[in-house]
Amino acid sequence: MFARLTTLLPALFLLLLSCPRSNAADPLENYCSYTRKATAAAKKNIELVLVSIETNAPTRGLAIAEYGAGDKERANGLAQCRRDVRLAECKTCLKEASARLSSRCRGKAEGWVWFEKCFMRYDTNFFVGTVDTSYGAYNNSDEFVTDDAAERQRFDTVLGSLIDKVRIQATSESRFGLGKAISKFSRNVTVYALAQCTRDLSGEACSECITYAFRYFPDVCAYKKRCRALYPSCYVGYDTKPFFDL
Repeated sequence: MFARLTTLLPALFLLLLSCPRSNAADPLENYCSYTRKATAAAKKNIELVLVSIETNAPTRGLAIAEYGAGDKERANGLAQCRRDVRLAECKTCLKEASARLSSRCRGKAEGWVWFEKCFMRYDTNFFVGTVDTSYGAYNNSDEFVTDDAAERQRFDTVLGSLIDKVRIQATSESRFGLGKAISKFSRNVTVYALAQCTRDLSGEACSECITYAFRYFPDVCAYKKRCRALYPSCYVGYDTKPFFDL
């Protein structure tokens, strides 16, 4: 369900990346490098990284670790929970994230996974503090908010304002990379929007990632009731059903 976004046409996005809503325990998306393989030494250090960030992230909501030296041995990792998630939920989410990366990405030099409540990533290349939009996934619903042309245009305006609001929130130092907002579209439809960046990024870098992710919404998510954009550095999404607590 992943695509190198710089090489696929918008029409192909819809073919490859539309998928049904997952269960709360399932990841929104996970990625393992297709071509990059880890050396034996790097594999051991990846295991150490995953244990470290899974253990240390719940207490502060964020953990970064590095083991090994040199290109053939080094492994870096980052894990974080959404700032509004309880400690017990954070621990459970990160445990599942670590297990999934260990099993699904075994032997790979890079892997990451987004859950609704947490994120985990490792790489044999150093990535901390750098925006990464090289790979991404979009997942949306099959249902439209409205079939009326004029209402669709108004929905674009409402959604654009919402995403801008959560982007500004997420880039604020006091919000730890998280933005949440809601807007009433009609009597029966409320739109919930969320943006989250990995907390190693600066406010400017966070804004860059969210803006990049949202640029494909008109092609992939046009007038849909739900859409998520997931990258190694940020997650942007909206839904007409609540998926977070304000």
